[in-house]
Amino acid sequence: MSRRLRRLWGGLAALALAILSPGASIAGALRIGSGSELWTIPSAALQRFVVAGRFSDQRLLRLVASSGWPDEALRAALVKVYAVDLVALARFLDSPAGRVFLEQQTRAYRPIPVRAGAQDLRVIALRAAILTEARGGTISALGILQRLPAPLVIDLSGPPPQRCSSLPCENPEQCRSVLSWIAFLPACLQAAAVPGASTATAP
Repeated sequence: MSRRLRRLWGGLAALALAILSPGASIAGALRIGSGSELWTIPSAALQRFVVAGRFSDQRLLRLVASSGWPDEALRAALVKVYAVDLVALARFLDSPAGRVFLEQQTRAYRPIPVRAGAQDLRVIALRAAILTEARGGTISALGILQRLPAPLVIDLSGPPPQRCSSLPCENPEQCRSVLSWIAFLPACLQAAAVPGASTATAP
């Protein structure tokens, strides 16, 4: 595809993200809810875990402990880079299969209610984050997470995140944990944007 079309897709994704996001103060943070409880794992805590394997946030420690993965494997998976074609990825996300994929991948999210009757932005937000991350031709789990608009919360009291890979889980937590879901997302996107590609591999 032409460079002009690539720039167009990237611009649209960036514009959508700017519209959806209420501010950059918690950009990259992981927001978790359970019932009426709501907390934020700061971006700096995620970065510290990925870079140095250290914990400065107790809730992140609990999420890692319940992920089903060894710390080192999870750290590597969160920053693993996958090459993608922006146009092919956008086509997939706009296809019927892509829309089903986005709905499945956002089922554990809930929007923070801003006003009665507000639009459900979960699918729009994840699509915008993915395409913004893919502008440079690569994606990673942490990169997508850093571009998610702020008003989305992973709700631990609702349906568990649906891991996109159909590979068997050595540990049951690998199939239902928040961090395992995030780690598999870019691999599944890379595979989905390539016709005939196989199911995403484990981190």
